Amino acid sequence: MSIVLFCCYGCKESTKTSKVQKDLLNNKKLLDVAYNASKTDDSLAFKLANKVAYLSSLKLKDTSGIAATHWNYGSYYAKKEVFDSSYHHYYQAYKSYESIENYYFSGKMLYNMAFVQSRFKDYVGCEEKLFEAISKFEPLDKNVSLYRCYSLLGIVYKELEDYENSIEFHNTALEHLKSVKNKKDYTDYKEGTLNDIALIYQKKEDFPKAIEYLNLALSSDDLYKNSKLYAKIIDNLAYTKLLKNDTTGIKKHFETALEIRNKAKDFSGVVINKLHMADYYTSIKDSAKAIAYAKEANILANTIKNYRDILSSLLLLSKIDRDSSSHYLNEYVVLNEELERQERKIKNKFARIRFETDAYIYKTKILSSQKTIIIIAGIAIIFILSLLIYIRSERAKNRELILESQQRQANEDIYKLMLKQQSKLEEGRLKERNRISEELHDGVLGKIFGTRMGLGFLDFGNGNEKKDIYIDELQKIEQEIRNISHELKNEILLSKQDYISLIKTLVEEQSKAGGFEYSMDTADGDLWNESKDSVKINCYRIVQESLLNIIKHAKATHVNIVFGYTNENLNFTIEDNGVGFNSKKTSKGIGISNIHSRVKTINGTYSLISQKNQGTKITVLIPFKIKPNETYY
Repeated sequence: MSIVLFCCYGCKESTKTSKVQKDLLNNKKLLDVAYNASKTDDSLAFKLANKVAYLSSLKLKDTSGIAATHWNYGSYYAKKEVFDSSYHHYYQAYKSYESIENYYFSGKMLYNMAFVQSRFKDYVGCEEKLFEAISKFEPLDKNVSLYRCYSLLGIVYKELEDYENSIEFHNTALEHLKSVKNKKDYTDYKEGTLNDIALIYQKKEDFPKAIEYLNLALSSDDLYKNSKLYAKIIDNLAYTKLLKNDTTGIKKHFETALEIRNKAKDFSGVVINKLHMADYYTSIKDSAKAIAYAKEANILANTIKNYRDILSSLLLLSKIDRDSSSHYLNEYVVLNEELERQERKIKNKFARIRFETDAYIYKTKILSSQKTIIIIAGIAIIFILSLLIYIRSERAKNRELILESQQRQANEDIYKLMLKQQSKLEEGRLKERNRISEELHDGVLGKIFGTRMGLGFLDFGNGNEKKDIYIDELQKIEQEIRNISHELKNEILLSKQDYISLIKTLVEEQSKAGGFEYSMDTADGDLWNESKDSVKINCYRIVQESLLNIIKHAKATHVNIVFGYTNENLNFTIEDNGVGFNSKKTSKGIGISNIHSRVKTINGTYSLISQKNQGTKITVLIPFKIKPNETYY
């Protein structure tokens, strides 16, 4: 039978994982270790690696990994011919692959289960699995898998003695093999199927047709790469000729096949070969050699526990060894009955495995549903608690916003008081200046004028010349006092730079505290007085914060401050020559965060440029459009 099980190497494909998922990657490595151990028949290493991989897959909830470990177990037990365990694990893998909709691998599991069932003549169950597997492979265009399914169907129908359908299925298998793109890996599949078709014709006693197919298989150049298949075909060719009563050259074929099989340790092939040679020697009336080969076949079949060939050898011995015929026949009957009971038990076990597994899955689903309800309830509780925490947090934020609002209002009130104080001082200055102007104009100037006029009427005789000089001098003094009086009243000297004065006072105080010199450019300072109080307050605080940072950290000796207006933006710059810092790498401190917050409050923007040992420069821009009788920021 040219049957190939889908081996556990499928686990490599089933656990394709992302490199970033370290645990899944380690799990895949464990599955690879298990696979390699099973290949080398290292049972201890296989069981250990596969068990760890299974537990890891369960922990990770990796259904693909769980399925792969069952696949590994199924292949391992199939190799050991513990077929009930093998079937159990294939079925578990099938269910897992179905649950994640991996229909290619679930189809492979169906094929493997069908193969196990075919070994125990559960042909109905085997046929059912194969057609289900075909329905999964066809939409995926998996021609190699379809070849294997149809090939096994051909073998099953041969055992059911439905030879016509058997040949049809084998031909369908060959058609799918033609569609395989990379035929390099499947060169001996065609010859194996041709051999299977030949055996069907042999069963039908159509020996010429059987010989035709066997010769067709032997004509392939690729056949000689597979010595075991070559030995099988020449053995079948020789045996078919024997059945046709043509013994020409068949002895050499039998001997060549036996030599190859012995060398390859193909013990099942050796048993069949010796049974065929026993038939050959029976046909040429050499009973001694016939019995010897039949006994050797029986002993070897018992050694490898190949019950099918044990039965064949016992039946042949009962025919050719007349002295012990009844003994062999009795052994045959007893063993055959025992095997039939075992087959029935195994068939029932297959059904029980399916039932128990489905029952287990049903219970798991119920537990999963309960778990889902618990999870949903837990999520609901967490959501409610989160909502309560959120509400509490929002209330705290609202309280904080109210406090901030109150603080802003307090800042504005403080600033207004400062402006009011400054205004009163300025008003006092203006009144005093006006009083002095009036005193000079109305008092001192009047008296000097009276004195000058009085001197003008006096006659000093020869001293009149000196008198005129003094009168002129007095007139000049009058003019000078008049000019001073006018200047004191001049509106140009009336200070409108209240806000800038506050800034200057702040800078003056901080320069003394920080021990640095400063320069200040306030050419466009008048426009700042037109801005809103919120702008003035926040900018005052930004300047204050910046100067404090310079005192604390910068070690600057000079600070340059510019208040200006450019492109419809009020702006100011504070630049120092201090130690600086890497503004791209250093995280924001409280001071810089405060500046950012205040700039955002007045809808402004700012930039901070600093490098080590190259000082720091802060620039703030606030939108401000100049329009008559309107205030903007």
